Amino acid sequence: MPFDKDLIESVLKHADIVKIISSYLSVIKKGKDYVAICPFHDDTNPSMHINPEKQIFKCFVCGTGGSAITFVQKYEHINFMDAVRKVAELSGYSDPRLEQKQFVKKVDSKLEPLYKCTRDLTLYYQYALGTEEGREGLEYFESRHLDSSLRAKYQLGYAFKDGEATIKFLQSKGHSLKTIEDIGISTIYSSGNIYDRNQGRVIFPICNQDGDVVGYSARRLKDGTNEAKYVNSPETKIFVKSNILYNYHIAKEKARIAGYIYVLEGFMDVFALARIGIDSAVAIMGTALTKEHIQMLRKLNVEVRVCLDGDLPGQTATIKIARELTNEGIPFRIVDNVGSTMDPDEILNNEGPEQLRYYLNNLISREDFALNYYKRSNPLKTVEEKKAFVKEFIPILVGVKTQLELDSYLRKIADITGFEAESIRDLVKRAKRSQSENKFNEVMYDFHPERKALKKLENAERELLYQMLLNVSAIKYYEQFIGNFYDVVYRQIAAFVIEIYKTDGQIDPLSVISLIESSDIENADELIREITNTMSETTHPDFCSEELLDNLKQSIQDEKQSLFEKEVLAESMKGKSPLEQARILNEYNRRRAKKELNDEEDN
Repeated sequence: MPFDKDLIESVLKHADIVKIISSYLSVIKKGKDYVAICPFHDDTNPSMHINPEKQIFKCFVCGTGGSAITFVQKYEHINFMDAVRKVAELSGYSDPRLEQKQFVKKVDSKLEPLYKCTRDLTLYYQYALGTEEGREGLEYFESRHLDSSLRAKYQLGYAFKDGEATIKFLQSKGHSLKTIEDIGISTIYSSGNIYDRNQGRVIFPICNQDGDVVGYSARRLKDGTNEAKYVNSPETKIFVKSNILYNYHIAKEKARIAGYIYVLEGFMDVFALARIGIDSAVAIMGTALTKEHIQMLRKLNVEVRVCLDGDLPGQTATIKIARELTNEGIPFRIVDNVGSTMDPDEILNNEGPEQLRYYLNNLISREDFALNYYKRSNPLKTVEEKKAFVKEFIPILVGVKTQLELDSYLRKIADITGFEAESIRDLVKRAKRSQSENKFNEVMYDFHPERKALKKLENAERELLYQMLLNVSAIKYYEQFIGNFYDVVYRQIAAFVIEIYKTDGQIDPLSVISLIESSDIENADELIREITNTMSETTHPDFCSEELLDNLKQSIQDEKQSLFEKEVLAESMKGKSPLEQARILNEYNRRRAKKELNDEEDN
């Protein structure tokens, strides 16, 4: 069902966010607001605040926030429209539009011929593996320790060297050349004849979530040739790489029983785990973990165990995946394989099943993995990168129970960043104080190193954004006099605000949050976090006067001009001698001082 803005607003209008959250958590009244133990991180003191007036919640430790719909969606790990229905149900609100099913699997008559074609082709490849010509392929699979049961389970096969014969076979089964082309296996000789692009290779079928074959990965049998090692199916109407995790159709049920799922590099790793009785494993097959992949993993509601290669590219990919899983609130651990030169298949073949089990169960947290990774690869080059790294670890350091554990973390972080351990310890103390004062987010999520030099500009833009979330006059002022914020996140939020205003002729923060949640923007959580941070602050003026807007405009324009001048200054000093640089800097400071004096006289 497409996003129905009126429906969402009606549901939120009839919902009491305190009652909704009380259905899941124990909430305590504190002043005008309510507090609760945050379920989205390892919370011990109530750090989640619920504002009944603004109908939003906000955790001042992990930063999670939003509307009643946001809470239900994240708490129950369900999609947006299912969360809308749940909130309506808890509020006793009904609407015929809520009865429409969002996810009803429809049989697309246009796609069924493609699925039938891949079914026939897969059987043909399996048949070919058992022929005399296919013996070379069979020997390859046996050399990789893939016995007959595994070959049948994963529908492994072989493509005859006569690629034209494959096409003729499919035609004999009633498939048109157009259908054969649409499944992505046909190509054309210079003579104009059509043949199977997988010819002479062993075949690894790729299935979708339902177990339908949608594509193939075909490996050459002889190394040392100019041919590509693998020929992979191109994207087709039924094969979209971002929607495919290899072995998901088998692993999804096994994972729910086991309580975990391994995320591996390739299908050989999946086979290795299957050989020791672990079917709850999927492979990303050389692609990045996409939003669709994350949603597939979320649906399983189990612990994710990340196990990519131990080389630098694999570890870098692990760091990225860990960050994405953390942002999505999906529980996970990482196989500690930093520096390992062997993948699961090689460990099993060289060292045996017990060593592979030991390897797979050597699980560590994201924090320990990240510390080991950065200590080994040291990719932190600038001060800003190092500050951002420290920022990631502040929540962990605040939650450390023992002094010995804290000292250990501080030493490791100091070693990686080059910062003094005591300076990091001071930051932890300030973060703890801010936590008790409900200002923890100011230390955590407002710690933007790249913004520190832009504090005046950030404050002015943030204040104007706050007024835009509440006042139409501020939106009109922004469009007429500002045009664009300097800060990228503020600029994105402003675009959603303007979209709501142009549609409704009015503005409401909850409508903005709902629009962001229902969009496919990648950093939706970050935008919602900024909105809830801003709306939770108590320092904003109550009245949006013209004088306030004029002052904000002046501050924004002045700071942007100052930034421009500094960029020009930096450019003019490039390649100059130290003496010449000093002269240019002195002239710049003289002009700035003169301008400030003139401004004071004007005022």
